[in-house]
Amino acid sequence: LEYLKHNGRTGTVKLRGVISQGLILDLPEGKWKVGDDVSAVLGITKYEPPEPKFSVRGANQTSKKKLNPAFDKYTDIENIKNYNDVFKIGDLVVVTEKIHGTNSRFGNLEIQTNKNNPILYRLQKCFEKRFLGRTHEFVYGSHNVQISFHTSRKNFYSEDVWGKVVSRYDLANRIPKDTIIYGEIYGDGIQDLTYGLKGDVDLVVFDVKRNGNYLDFEDAYTVTKELGLSFVPILYTGEYYDGILGKYTDGESSLSPNQIKEGCVIKSYVEENNLRLGRKILKSINSVYLTRKNGTEFK
Repeated sequence: LEYLKHNGRTGTVKLRGVISQGLILDLPEGKWKVGDDVSAVLGITKYEPPEPKFSVRGANQTSKKKLNPAFDKYTDIENIKNYNDVFKIGDLVVVTEKIHGTNSRFGNLEIQTNKNNPILYRLQKCFEKRFLGRTHEFVYGSHNVQISFHTSRKNFYSEDVWGKVVSRYDLANRIPKDTIIYGEIYGDGIQDLTYGLKGDVDLVVFDVKRNGNYLDFEDAYTVTKELGLSFVPILYTGEYYDGILGKYTDGESSLSPNQIKEGCVIKSYVEENNLRLGRKILKSINSVYLTRKNGTEFK
């Protein structure tokens, strides 16, 4: 597929007014049936957006040997077009707006050490636990990167977008123990969609994890409000029905008038798993968003 641009990545285009989002390819001979995963056979892999440029400007990435193993990355949400049979008519769901920013996480987690940690690091954490009574640590970062937290560093919070949010909402002191807050930082300088923010960024929360488990929607919403944070715009709660995605995927953003919506996220109102998918959560993307010019797609 050498004729494809952008390192072989397929995108969304309009051909004679019709949205096109893929290619028709020949399969090698075999007993193929509808639903078979042929990505490996065709050499197709999922595109992973690069870390945004601002993630390395001023931020101090934590050494791999000092990462907190409980600081889980957020669910990689698949497109509902590839899993259109997961939700059934009558399923209780919640639909929220998908915000175009940078995926972020903030946690207050138990300090954990192992033999792979540097010996000085293990001694430091042992001292903090035994003599200072410090059992948990505050951690934060992007989807893929954990950023070191240094309260003694001068003007630290102003040096990266996550630090700004930590400072604004005092997250280092407010997040309950054994809890991770997942959200989207959006605004000026994050992506091409700024949601009306000029020279500023902000945070919306879309999920909460406690003791290693995602909270049900109502509980996650309650925790978010107790922390004084904003929850991602809620577009619908109720039973799943035909046409639900057409109603909530397209249109303008609830955060900012006259700005297109990236799309929506649909998940079970009460957490549950699907045998094929895993966690029952999917996304639906606005075709106008996909075909916009000069768009950015940092993770």
